[in-house]
Formats: sequence, C-alpha cells, structure tokens
Amino acid sequence: MPLFAMDFHEVLRIAGGVGTLAMFIPMAMEIVKRNGEGQSFATWLLWSALDSILAISTILKHGNYLLPLGYAIGGWALTGLLLAKGRFAWTRLDNVILVFVVGCLIGWGLGGARMAIISATLATSLATIPGLVELWRKPVRAVGNIWAGYALANALSFFGGTAMTIEERFTPAMFTTLSLLMVGASRKESFVKRNNPPKLDSADSNR
Repeated sequence: MPLFAMDFHEVLRIAGGVGTLAMFIPMAMEIVKRNGEGQSFATWLLWSALDSILAISTILKHGNYLLPLGYAIGGWALTGLLLAKGRFAWTRLDNVILVFVVGCLIGWGLGGARMAIISATLATSLATIPGLVELWRKPVRAVGNIWAGYALANALSFFGGTAMTIEERFTPAMFTTLSLLMVGASRKESFVKRNNPPKLDSADSNR
C-alpha cells in the first residue's frame, strides 16, 4: 500500500513496529561484540514466547499488533543469536518468566484472546522489573538510550491506535510507561547531581 494511501494511525503503527524492531540491532551488535556475555538463550526464549503470545492474540482480536510483532521477531532473532553463541543458563528469573508464560497460556485458554493480551502485557511488564531495579542500582546511560528508542516506538504505536481499547492501546501504553521508567533509572545519577550540587567546604567558602 502506498504511503500516501495510508491513514495517519496506520503510519504511526508501522513506525512503532519498525522502530521497535530496529532497536534490536544495537542489542544484537552488543551480543556479537561481547560474545553473548551477560545474556542467556533461555531468558530470551521465554521472553520471545511471551511476545509471541501477545502478538498472536492481538492479531486474532484485529488489534494494534505491529508493536508486539516487532518485539516477537526481534526477540526470536536474539534467541537464535545466543543459541549460536552457546549462551545457556537458567536463573531464578527464568523460573518466574516460565510461570508467566504458562499463566498466559492458561488465561488465553480460559478467557480468550483479550485475556491473553492483558495477561501477556502484564507478565512482560512484571518480568522487566528486576532489570529496572538493577538499572536503578547501577545506571548505564547507553542502556537508557536504547530504552529511549523503545519509548518512542511504543508511544508512536499508542497514538497509532484507533480507540482506547485493550486491543489498540493497552500494550503500547504499558510498554511506554515501562520504557520511560527505564530511561529515568539510567539517568538517576545525573538527576541526583543536578538536584544535589556538591557543597563547598569551609576552605573553599573563604576563597
């Protein structure tokens, strides 16, 4: 479909989906550069499963699916890359994400695709909290820059939604909020320094 034939909402949805997928490129480059250090095939496999549940259920409800689809495709790409790097590990976080995946599948079976959208969105957001806490403890500006890109893509997808419904805007709204929190955590030190300037000692004050 030519760009000029698309409506404004459709352009924003496509921009959000493509933007999300593009943000996986620096992550993939970092994995290649560091040979997958600090990343796990198992974790990304489970993340990709959650994103796939979200994408498929949103498609079935004819909703705003390009954003979760972008996350799913990017997640599976990183999963394959980590598999090639032989980065196998299983952590307590993986146990939690596995429970979330099973819970989403159960919710899907019992409540249908709309319940799957809600449960997968909440599960993905909750599973990101440990990363948010870690970034708050050890701020890394470069990581925050990636999350800023995700925040923009998520926001574009939100405004690309055609109605304030679960299918159209629940996921991008949650993901935008989470991404902004990650950006804020990555810049905590700058905020603290700006609001708490160093005090001059008595010697300095007399100069």
